[in-house]
Amino acid sequence: MKKIVGLMVVVVMILVARAQEKRIPDHPKEYRDKLLAEKLRFTDEQKQKAKILNEEYRKKMMELRKKDDILVKDWKLQMMELNNKHREEMKGLLSQEQKKQVEKIKTERKKIAEIDANARMEKMKLLLDLNNEQTEKLKKQRSEMLERMKGIKENNSMDMMKKREEIKLLMENRKENMKSILTEDQLKKMQEMRKHMPRKRRVLS
Repeated sequence: MKKIVGLMVVVVMILVARAQEKRIPDHPKEYRDKLLAEKLRFTDEQKQKAKILNEEYRKKMMELRKKDDILVKDWKLQMMELNNKHREEMKGLLSQEQKKQVEKIKTERKKIAEIDANARMEKMKLLLDLNNEQTEKLKKQRSEMLERMKGIKENNSMDMMKKREEIKLLMENRKENMKSILTEDQLKKMQEMRKHMPRKRRVLS
């Protein structure tokens, strides 16, 4: 009886996995574009053009992945260029009204991110037993970092690789600066907290 039940569970898991494969495109970016298209109510013409753009994008990405005669740095640069080109082409499909909707969605996401950040700060204050001075310093540090990060992203004189390097350096500097704000015990507690936090899955955009 146990073997039969076990076999049924395996079969159900396989069927669920196959159903999910049919619903979700191979590339996370395509899945996100699909959700956005549904939210923006793409016309049939827009859907067809988006499908063609996605197929071309996927083909070029597959060709790039097969290349083994280029440096990793050049490979990453070409990948980012493909992503940027695809993003701009997808934007070109939108009507003025849809572009306004996209900006509205971005604003809403920014507000939600700010709420989440404040909640994390309150949680950190509680778990690390931060005093008011430490809390204010951390808030100021975060605000300055976001402002500098925005400046890097909007700097058109930098290529994508340089921007990533600058942002990485910015994050490393933030970690170093935190050592001057938190005590050794607080830093150890924070490191332990991070070990148990789920990793965010970053998708290329």
